[in-house]
Amino acid sequence: MSLAAEYTVSQSPFGAGLALGDDRLDIAEAVLAGAWRTLRAAGFGEAEVQALFDQIADRPEDLARRLRKMANAGA
Repeated sequence: MSLAAEYTVSQSPFGAGLALGDDRLDIAEAVLAGAWRTLRAAGFGEAEVQALFDQIADRPEDLARRLRKMANAGA
């Protein structure tokens, strides 16, 4: 099986055209869905959550930098 057949190409703030296997894409989508549900449970309105996701999507480099900083702080 070729790599092209095995992987789905997705846009990512961590690398243009990052190839994610379907199982990894499923995990990423589940994490994002969990974030959505958590924000809604914390009292954010649906429009607010969508605006947050849109803001993150507009600045992927900032997101990657912030996530690395948070991950390194917890180590």
